[in-house]
Amino acid sequence: MGKKLNPMVIVGLGLLLAVFLALPHFLRNAQLIMMSRIFILAVYGMSYDILRGYTGFINLGQAIFFGSGVYLGVIFLNISNDLWFFLLAAAAAVVFSVIGGYVMSKIVLRTGGVVAAAMVTLALGEIVRNIAERWRAVTGGQDGLPLRFSRVALDPLFSDRLGGYYFSLVFLLLMTVVLRAFVNSPTGRVMQAIRENEQRARFLGFDTNRCKMIALIVSSVAAGLSGVVFAVIARFANTDYLSITYTLNALLITLVGGTGTLYGSIIGSGLVTWIQSFLLDLNRAFPAFTLFRYPMLFIGSLYILLVIFLPSGIWGGIRSVINRKY
Repeated sequence: MGKKLNPMVIVGLGLLLAVFLALPHFLRNAQLIMMSRIFILAVYGMSYDILRGYTGFINLGQAIFFGSGVYLGVIFLNISNDLWFFLLAAAAAVVFSVIGGYVMSKIVLRTGGVVAAAMVTLALGEIVRNIAERWRAVTGGQDGLPLRFSRVALDPLFSDRLGGYYFSLVFLLLMTVVLRAFVNSPTGRVMQAIRENEQRARFLGFDTNRCKMIALIVSSVAAGLSGVVFAVIARFANTDYLSITYTLNALLITLVGGTGTLYGSIIGSGLVTWIQSFLLDLNRAFPAFTLFRYPMLFIGSLYILLVIFLPSGIWGGIRSVINRKY
């Protein structure tokens, strides 16, 4: 049985959902795009949180699955911009993520140790990114691969940014339910035991390598699906989505929101994406201030402050306050 949500949390989430349902009618197109990105990157952050927050595993190649999902989304939608080809892209991303996650787990789990695993996954990520850069016939190389259709999303569901917003919100809600069920399952409990003390979990008779492999595969599938949905909003794929930068983006989202919380990724995604967008607007308004071109400087500074004053992240701090009161 999974742990029941606190009633206050349920009420808060219900009110937040109501706000998100009404909010897009008061937003401009650019703001709708930003909100859609927040929802999708929140799922991407959750995929990383399953590894970092619930298993204690650091994967510096997580962007392999997100970026591949973006490419698959654009490739399939360029064939036909409809729901069926989107579903085919999602199915292809799931298959690729399962196989890729399984192969990665077999390679990484032989190394032993968190640091060694991180270095191996970093190397795997760079290999995949370099392959994509050189496979120009499929990926477009460094120039990228645009979506040929002008509409933001899929026929016959919708054809404007408002539809893309709701599509991303539904995706976030569904993936939150699925991933929460996973981390509260028996396998999820073993993952948390591995995070706390892997040797003790192994001594109790759990197959820790098998649980790590399952966690990596589930995380890879969630990242791949978020990439496919992201392609609907971004309408463009390039090798940046496969780079270490996008892996660190997922890591930063989980750290800011709170690792081992899942919901923290929603807050982290919102804050990180908003800061990046805000600094981009400032850079356009004040081009002489070159400092605005480097949003990671500000986000990194924010993270340092959080480590000092709120080490459990924003949602982790909120949850600890709620738990103290009730």
